[in-house]
Amino acid sequence: MKLGATLNINPDNIRIREFTMAGQKLRVRVPLASEMEAISKAVDDAEWQTKFESLKESFSSDPDAVIEQTEDDVFVNGKSIKELAIMSAKTEERIVQMVRLLVPTIEGFDMNRISYADVDEEFPFAVQIELMKKIAEVISPGYEETRKN
Repeated sequence: MKLGATLNINPDNIRIREFTMAGQKLRVRVPLASEMEAISKAVDDAEWQTKFESLKESFSSDPDAVIEQTEDDVFVNGKSIKELAIMSAKTEERIVQMVRLLVPTIEGFDMNRISYADVDEEFPFAVQIELMKKIAEVISPGYEETRKN
C-alpha cells in the first residue's frame, strides 16, 4: 500500500515548493533521494572532452599565452585547461539539472528536454548561478529555516 493513498494526499503536489526571484514566482519539485543521486551522478559524469578541445583551440591562438602540453592536458600560463573544462562542464550540468526541477507552466512539457544551450540562450550566467542557488535552497532540508530569516 502506498502512503500517499493511505493519507489521501498527492505526493507529486506535496513535493512542490515556491520561491520568488526578481519578482517572478517559480515552482520547484523537491526531488526524492534517488533523484538527487541521479543528479549527482549526471554532474559527476558530465561530458567535458568537447569543451576541453574547444578551450585548447581557443587558447592556442593567444600569442601572449605561455602554453605547455603534457600527455593528457594543456597548461596555459600554469593553469590546467583540462581542469577548467571539467569544472565548466560540471557547472553547466548542475545548472541544467536544477532547472529541470522547475515545474513548467505549460502542462505536459517535459523539462528533461531542456539543455544547457536552452538555459544559456535565455539567462546570463550570473542569473543561471542565482537561479541554481535559489533552487538548491528551496529543495534543501533546511528550507523553512532559510525562509524565516
